Amino acid sequence: MSLRRKAVWSTLVCGLVVGVVSPAIAQSVRVSVPEENFRKEPRVTSSNRLATVFEGVVLEVESRQGRWVRSTLEGWIWTPSLSATDRDGFDLIVSNPGGENLREAPEGDARRVARLLRGMLLDRVEGQGNWTRVRRTAWLWSKSTVETEGVAPVPAASRDDVTAPVQVGTEPPTRPAELPGRIVVSGSDVSLHVSPSGDTLATLWPDADLEVLAGEGSWARVQLEGWVWVPSTLPADSAAATAALTPRDVSANPAQYRGRQVRWRLQFVSVETAEPAREDFYEGEPFILARAQQGEQGFVYVAVPPELLEEVERLRPLQMIDVLGRVRTGRSALMGVPVLDLIALY
Repeated sequence: MSLRRKAVWSTLVCGLVVGVVSPAIAQSVRVSVPEENFRKEPRVTSSNRLATVFEGVVLEVESRQGRWVRSTLEGWIWTPSLSATDRDGFDLIVSNPGGENLREAPEGDARRVARLLRGMLLDRVEGQGNWTRVRRTAWLWSKSTVETEGVAPVPAASRDDVTAPVQVGTEPPTRPAELPGRIVVSGSDVSLHVSPSGDTLATLWPDADLEVLAGEGSWARVQLEGWVWVPSTLPADSAAATAALTPRDVSANPAQYRGRQVRWRLQFVSVETAEPAREDFYEGEPFILARAQQGEQGFVYVAVPPELLEEVERLRPLQMIDVLGRVRTGRSALMGVPVLDLIALY
């Protein structure tokens, strides 16, 4: 081969090598919106939400698919809010009915990374006292993130933050000398906190009218009146679920058994969606229509939480199912039958 051909060949080879080296791909992303859903699959459905991740949280990137990014969420959770499981190869499941906070550190006042939904499956990393470090890989909408390659992880900014960052050469913000007797919410995503450094209780709508009770720095202690959905206030029942308590017993004494855990064998009929006339449900809430166990007549309604809807939709008509649930009401307003909140299917 001539020297000239060798030179050309070397140039082509170098060009090919350079051509296949792609620009560095970000190894992590940071959430750039106030809140974003963390999903089991890269698609939007009502049943695949696992958690809400907060702005500023940095997650390791595993892979990408279209406009979705598969990433790993990690942090500390209060251990009593977890239960052991071996479902789908995971170690733990969020069992607290209202979900639980995921925090940066094993401390109650550490910044929140995310809010995990009940039923979310997790891998255990380590434990420390009453705290457990957990991990889960799932999907985020990439448009709600920014790449952070070469950038040190940013602490998870959450609504637990008490004060805004103070710029060098400026004075920290101060509240007015006197707070008014009432204040009106003017912005969106305004949170009501249990204390200036505590967890979020609720998100307030614009134009919410609040009575001011006291002040502390830039914070105001307020009073708010409103209405609450009564079935959501069911008492916690620490007693083990029982099969001895029958649907007939519950409908005969609805006040006595409200909030009780039961485990019943039922015959699945269908999944329905609650109409406005069904006052024991949220409008549009999915529920199981099932026949009562053998020896009894009538039906049982079982309200289905979003995280269990996909599993319920795989059931076959007339299939026998074992249901662990909590009595929402012993006698529904429309049909007079028991209504359960589904905890698990067996």
